[in-house]
Amino acid sequence: MGELEKQIIRQKIMGVLLRHARLRAGRSQAELAAALRVSKYRYGQYEQGRRDISLPELELVAELCGVPLDYFFDDTVTVDDESADASPLVALRIQRKAIGARLRQARQRAGKSQKECAALLGISPRRISRYEHGEQDISQTELETLAPYLGVDVAYFRV
Repeated sequence: MGELEKQIIRQKIMGVLLRHARLRAGRSQAELAAALRVSKYRYGQYEQGRRDISLPELELVAELCGVPLDYFFDDTVTVDDESADASPLVALRIQRKAIGARLRQARQRAGKSQKECAALLGISPRRISRYEHGEQDISQTELETLAPYLGVDVAYFRV
């Protein structure tokens, strides 16, 4: 099975888990979309497995649905969120920056360039730069692809 096929399967599984957590919590797609500040259409794409959800968004969904983040993963490593008193949007920004810093650190330790990482994901090096500077969310499936390439476990990126 190719890497693209694995990514598609992971997206579909994540979509099923998102839907299950939302329904179990009695929440609507519109509620979660509003909390994430994305359109209902975009949130629907997450649940259909047609679009990747970022880790900060996933952490907020887990909190809003009352499930542990581990619900969405096979492994069990998590770190308590120190920004629990902050608003959800502030927490998302902080998490995005922390993930970006960890990505940059792992990439540099592995001796990889932004261009090499971008080629692996099929995206532009500028987008890797935006991830590393916390300017844009990186999807969970992109992190799952990059982690072994950079010699770290995907849990390394959790904040």
